[in-house]
Amino acid sequence: MSEKTANKSVPAISVVLATKGTKSMLLEKCIKSLQKQTFEKFEIVLVYSIYPKRLKGLFEACNIITLKENSSTLGAARNLGVKHAKGDLVAFIDDDCEAPENWLRRIYLTFQQYPSLSCLGGPHLTPPEECTNSPLKFAQGSFNESFMQRIFIDRSAVGKIAGCNVAYRKEVFDKIGCLDEALKSGEDWELHIRLAENGYHMRFEPNIFVWHHRQGLKHTFWDSSRMVPFYLSLKTLKYAKYESKFSRFYIANFLCLLLFITLFISLFVFSLLLSFSLLGYFIFTMVRARAPLAILVTLASLMGFYFGLFKYVASKLYH
Repeated sequence: MSEKTANKSVPAISVVLATKGTKSMLLEKCIKSLQKQTFEKFEIVLVYSIYPKRLKGLFEACNIITLKENSSTLGAARNLGVKHAKGDLVAFIDDDCEAPENWLRRIYLTFQQYPSLSCLGGPHLTPPEECTNSPLKFAQGSFNESFMQRIFIDRSAVGKIAGCNVAYRKEVFDKIGCLDEALKSGEDWELHIRLAENGYHMRFEPNIFVWHHRQGLKHTFWDSSRMVPFYLSLKTLKYAKYESKFSRFYIANFLCLLLFITLFISLFVFSLLLSFSLLGYFIFTMVRARAPLAILVTLASLMGFYFGLFKYVASKLYH
C-alpha cells in the first residue's frame, strides 16, 4: 500500500464517546446521528463500563473501536479514548446527545480556518420536541442554555464549553496534560482553565451545537454533588472573575450563607429575605430564561452541592 493510499485511511477526527453502557437507547441515537455525518473522515472510539450487548451489531456495522474502562470517572474514560485516538482532532460527545449531520464538518472547517485554535466548543441544546412536551425539560434547557449567551463579565470560553460538545487538537493533551481523573465532575472545565492559563486559543461557536436530552432534576442533583472538589478549588474561585457561570455559583452560595446566618438572628428577617430572594429570582428567570421552573433546577443544584459538600467533609474527617 502506497503512503498516499495509507494516509487516506487515517481519520482527521476521532470522536471519543464515553458511556456507562446503561442508557442503550440514547446511546443508539447518538451513534446513528454520527452515522449521518456529512464529514466522512472520522472514527468513533467508544469507552464503556458495561458493554451494551444489544448494540453489538451497530458497533460492528460502524467499525467502532470499543474499549473497557473500569474507573468511575468520566475523565479516566475519555483519557483512554484519547490515548487510542488516531485523528489529529479529538471530539467529545455524551451518550445522551445527538449531533446534527454537519457537526463534524463544521468542527473540521473551523479548525482549518483558525490554525492557532486548540479547543473548540458550542452549545448543547434541548431538542425542540422535548421542550414542547415537558415544561421541566424546557426549564432545564433554558437554565443551562442561558449561561451560553454572551454576558458582560465573561472574558473567556471556559464556562461555556462543556465536555458533551467539544473538540481539541490531540497534541494539546501531550503538552498540557490529560483530564483530571480524580474529579467526578467538572474535569472538562478544569482542563479548560489550564488551557486558558497557558495561553491556548479557545473558541465558543454558537453554530456548532448538539442536541442534549436532559435527564431530570435527579441528574442535576447528583451532578452538582459531584462538582464539590471542582468548586472548592482555589483555581476555580480565582477564575470566577472571568466567568459568569462560576461567579453566579459563588454569589448564590454566599447569599445562602447569609440567609442561614439570619435564621439564627431573626426568623422574621430570614422569612423576609427568603421571600425577596425567591421573588427576585423568579422575575430573573422569567426575563432571562423565560422559565420560572428554573427555580427548581437552581434548588436541585444547590441542594446537590450541599449534600456533596457534607459527604466530602465527612470523608475527609473520617480519613
